[in-house]
Amino acid sequence: MIAIEIGRRDLDELTKTKVKNLPGALFSGASPLLKPFMNKLEALLPPENRGRGNSYVLCALHSHIDEVHADEGQIVVRSGEKVVWIRREELAELMDERYPTTGHQRLNLPGLLFLQSGPALQAASAMILRREHRLRIPDGRRTMRYIFHMGVARLDADKERIRIGFDLERLPKRADGSSTLE
Repeated sequence: MIAIEIGRRDLDELTKTKVKNLPGALFSGASPLLKPFMNKLEALLPPENRGRGNSYVLCALHSHIDEVHADEGQIVVRSGEKVVWIRREELAELMDERYPTTGHQRLNLPGLLFLQSGPALQAASAMILRREHRLRIPDGRRTMRYIFHMGVARLDADKERIRIGFDLERLPKRADGSSTLE
């Protein structure tokens, strides 16, 4: 497992992006992962910001999240004293109802959450993986998203930094067994 850390300064220097709340950077996109959990996530907002619809909740989460943790079993989002858990089993059940013929054993919660982040965090992560770990991550957006979806095995974010655990073993291998990114 390869671990990288990204702080505000990294995002500013690498992508010219100012981020006020690092854990909120993981909620910059519009991934379908979070849509079924909007009611849970809305509970993290102050009472005066609730009841305005899913689009508002997604936008407001940026500034109200204090910590995020994601691993194979769950995503934990904290705001003050409030905590929301999104468990892998919950997502698998929801997907089974909608897509009964699809196998959900390969759900990767950290990878799916990482895809929810904005392009700045994804670009900075790719740059750091290239620079510090000498990985050959392609520039194509779809390929890069696939690599992050499959390879991100752990996420931890707080007000100071975002820590990403990246597992090369989850990615396709060459014929000789080596990683396609090395």
